[in-house]
Amino acid sequence: MSKLCITTISDTVGRTPLVSLSGVDGVSHGVAGEILGKLEYMNPGSSIKDRVAKHIVAQLSAKGISKSAPLVVAGPGNLAISLAMLGRSLTCLLPERTTTDRVRLLKSLGVTDIVRTLDGALPGSPEHACEIGRRIVKYRAGSVYIDEELGDWDLSACYDELAAELIEQTDGTLDALVLGVDTGNAATHLSRALKAKLPNIQIIGVEPTNSAIGEQTVDNPLARRWLCEDIGRAYAPRALLPGSIDMWIQVSDRVAYSMARRLVQGGVFAGPSSGASVAAARMYAVSACLQPSSRVAVILGDTARNYTDTLLSDDWMLAHDLLDARMVADLQRTQIEQYRAASIEDLQLPAAVTVSENDSMHYAVALMAEHDFSQVPVTGPLRRLIGYLTLSAAQTLLDNHVALPTDPVRKFMLRFNPAPRNVGSANIRKEYWLITPETPLSELS
Repeated sequence: MSKLCITTISDTVGRTPLVSLSGVDGVSHGVAGEILGKLEYMNPGSSIKDRVAKHIVAQLSAKGISKSAPLVVAGPGNLAISLAMLGRSLTCLLPERTTTDRVRLLKSLGVTDIVRTLDGALPGSPEHACEIGRRIVKYRAGSVYIDEELGDWDLSACYDELAAELIEQTDGTLDALVLGVDTGNAATHLSRALKAKLPNIQIIGVEPTNSAIGEQTVDNPLARRWLCEDIGRAYAPRALLPGSIDMWIQVSDRVAYSMARRLVQGGVFAGPSSGASVAAARMYAVSACLQPSSRVAVILGDTARNYTDTLLSDDWMLAHDLLDARMVADLQRTQIEQYRAASIEDLQLPAAVTVSENDSMHYAVALMAEHDFSQVPVTGPLRRLIGYLTLSAAQTLLDNHVALPTDPVRKFMLRFNPAPRNVGSANIRKEYWLITPETPLSELS
């Protein structure tokens, strides 16, 4: 067999590239040192959790747990995807904010038992994923609960491998590591492993604005909300050991998503949590006044392809106000250029529903009721718009016997361009624009 052939998908986990992010707009400007991205989204399951899943599967086998044993997995979804990729049967406990893309991917992997859990639920509460998972395991014989946060699995070797890759890829010259923090396992184990070899390295923890991991006290934790997935907690996870993080940086959703879009535009297909980490790396690099020879590595934990309905959707990003001012201006300019020479016909709109001025009042009312319209345009000769009829007015006229069902619409319609009416000494005329399929869109802006 060729040496290029790998026998199992788990053998492809790890050895991800470390690349310079200097070519990404907005990353290196004004920064003396070099910011590098560790492309963990290039694992086969498109996230850093492939490493975790591989080691959990090995530990399940070492414990003699059958491969067919159902696993109950809590988390934002990446660990479940990785375990399903490795052939495990799952019940998934996913937070409400988990994207539909991940849910679709899990279902395509054969996972149909998906339970949505409350965002920000506190440990010990009945709504917390851990409590829900334990209740499920209690009533399902032979099932195993998988939750990184509880510390039931030894993940030290998993992150020792990642630390060794970082040291090898930087020839041991790494000044700081920036990573998003969720369960705390990656931060704890990478900090330990890297500082054993590089005592002066700084570990920078990243969390969303409103997250409480790096705080000493929590005010009204249930009121804390953010959109960025895979990082942040409403409480400090117990897997995060004190002293693992040298500096905390909070990043807003807008900064995280905008930077993630810039990464995608620069050819780095990383998700919003990676956008937060890169933005934090830039903040740290500027504040620390790095030397030109300094190196800062950033963990890019999952792929942008898990966010087609959110991060990669212009409409969604605009609706949630997640694009920075320059990106909004660029998007608007692009849209204007796209439609500058276009006409109404180029939009390929569906045919308008209209009535003729000679149609009966009964027909017009029935048509509006069928389409749930409050009004309908009225056309005259050559199908030109000459006015409109409202449902409420038509029904009132019919109910009061002012109009007969057989009367033509023209007798009761409201006409465009009415004759001028005198108000004092002035002639008032309501103006309407004639819009045809050939009308340029630029005239309507």
